[in-house]
Amino acid sequence: MSDGTVVTSALIREGLEKLQAETFAEGGLGFGADEVISTSVIQQGMARRYENVLRDGTWGFCDGFIDFSHELMDAWLLDVRSSLYVPGRGTYKTYRVHLFPNAVGWLEVFDEEILTKGIFGRPEDGNRPANAADVRSELKAFPRTVDNIPQWMWDALRAEGITPPVYNSELKTVDWDNKRLPVTDSGTDFSADPVIIDASKEPGIFSKIGAKLFGS
Repeated sequence: MSDGTVVTSALIREGLEKLQAETFAEGGLGFGADEVISTSVIQQGMARRYENVLRDGTWGFCDGFIDFSHELMDAWLLDVRSSLYVPGRGTYKTYRVHLFPNAVGWLEVFDEEILTKGIFGRPEDGNRPANAADVRSELKAFPRTVDNIPQWMWDALRAEGITPPVYNSELKTVDWDNKRLPVTDSGTDFSADPVIIDASKEPGIFSKIGAKLFGS
């Protein structure tokens, strides 16, 4: 696993403050704890989240009946995910929130899936990696150029022979299945009507995708 990147913004700082107040309040997931780490793996249309709680010097799991409010954690992370998108480069896949009762928390992000269940999970007990359909949906919503699609995504796509949606840097669109949609600073604009592409007039991008996918 690669090292994470600590990211910050007004949206992130505000969200961390709200999470701190909720988490360590009486009845909260981290009430009486020294630290809470929440790890979320998010792909378009799929997400997993696990918590680790430090109490009296020992790490453990949280009470399964207590959770963060949806708005403060899951919905907030979706907004963060969109805000961190860079056209052509994508957005992050794993989000690790560090929370403390008496100190400022932080958000660590990774451009890969962390499949273990929490920070102490064993690899053999981990979740399945994203399949080709997951990756395709992700690249359609947060498109990347061919050169910015990481190897683990290509491996998933190649295993099932699926061609990925790709960011067109000249037109600022995502191109897939001979269709095209505009891309904004927060991802693909699905409110627009797709434009049909005449592949015979634009063979370059499709040839490059084929070479990367099939090695031809």
